[in-house]
Amino acid sequence: MTAEPVHRVLVVDAEPQIHRLVALLLGEGYSVDGATDAEQALDHVHHTPYDVILIDTELPEVSGFDLLRKIRKLAPELAVILLTVRATVQAAVQAMRLGALDYLSKTVSADELRAAVNRAADHGSLTREVRRLRSEVERARGLVRLIGESPPMRQLIALVERVANSDATVLIIGESGTGKELLSRTIHRIGPRGDKPFVAFDCSALAPSLLEAELFGHEKGAFTGAGKARRGLFREAHGGTIFLDEIGDIAPSVQNKLLRVLQEREIKPVGGDQFVKVDVRVVAATNKDLKALVAKSAFREDLYWRLAVVPIQVPPLRERREDIPLLAAHILTRRRGAAKTFAGAEARYPTKISPGAMARLGAYHWPGNIREMENVLSRAAILCDGGEIRSDDLDLVGLSETAAPAGPEIELQAVDAAAGRPLKVVVEQAVRSVERQAIGKALELCGGSPTKAAKRLGISRASIYNKIREYSLQSGSSGEPSRS
Repeated sequence: MTAEPVHRVLVVDAEPQIHRLVALLLGEGYSVDGATDAEQALDHVHHTPYDVILIDTELPEVSGFDLLRKIRKLAPELAVILLTVRATVQAAVQAMRLGALDYLSKTVSADELRAAVNRAADHGSLTREVRRLRSEVERARGLVRLIGESPPMRQLIALVERVANSDATVLIIGESGTGKELLSRTIHRIGPRGDKPFVAFDCSALAPSLLEAELFGHEKGAFTGAGKARRGLFREAHGGTIFLDEIGDIAPSVQNKLLRVLQEREIKPVGGDQFVKVDVRVVAATNKDLKALVAKSAFREDLYWRLAVVPIQVPPLRERREDIPLLAAHILTRRRGAAKTFAGAEARYPTKISPGAMARLGAYHWPGNIREMENVLSRAAILCDGGEIRSDDLDLVGLSETAAPAGPEIELQAVDAAAGRPLKVVVEQAVRSVERQAIGKALELCGGSPTKAAKRLGISRASIYNKIREYSLQSGSSGEPSRS
């Protein structure tokens, strides 16, 4: 039974038998392949996971230094050693600057060669391990930023984990303020492109002619005011991810060019006559119904299907009310940290919410979603007296008539250490209290009609009937069929 090789080594030298000599010098335990030019070498690297590559500086057509540059782009973690007949200080410095781990004379002894190969292989292995661990840490950090324990959020987080590992184009659909950009950053951060650029752009911010130049770049003099050439956002994001927000607002002319980018992975700058290859993952987002726009011929159907390879629907806040206590705690804790950073360690910033205030937050319909919630809590924290946000500190438009009465006291902090209760228990108690009060009040205001109460609260009829049974609430006689 043949033992697995200690290291896989590729030798690139114009002499076809040099790799056999290197194999003899290294001895048993090393798998050594050979390539006689840069093209063969790149083909080998593309198909085989080598630990170390030895490159002769005097290659035909493409020098060893030029091949080193190509290797660094194709396989940045691959350890490279340059070999030369005429070693010079200048060449050694250049080799190190280009990323070579060693620069050896071809007259090197077997022991020196073996030691250099082992050092290079160990360095490459350590680099890969560091990247793997960093990826795991970033994955954990990214998912932690998605706050929520409700069923819709658990489903969303599970989908994000699966999608992030692929390179598929993603279309994020959701109302304004639901956190679509945060979701796109999470997909990028925990995916294989996490250490590459992330470029975000609002497609509704510019006129079509300027939008095209912003995305794809332009040549000098391409239009009035183009005093110098510009690379464009797609080239800025090369190797990483570009996030195109409000994708439903782009004009037909830009839609055509974007479709080509997704199909051919190439762009043509405005005023240019050549296409430029780009390697970019596209994540788009919209708060519009793109299918409806397609039906009206306002959005290209083929572009829609290119964008929606993996569609992700972000639930509005009113459909994940269970997460409101968690989100409130997170927002206030984060704002308190920012206030301390800005105003010093003694800055006062409340992190508690009174029962009445929590009931109002839970009963509100949140048309602006999480963005509105951040605004409401930031304002309340600034204007409130003391260390607790109360009901009358909240500026919630149109909620005064639906505010629920105060329930059991709930202190919202990152961890309820004072009472010794786990945060999950605090959240569950808060949610049940808020839901029962809000539904009871809505039924009272709607004359006992579950259908009207469901519409008022922004939930489905099935949901309100389930909650009525769960909390043993009484619905009035409104002529609706009973579901008991």
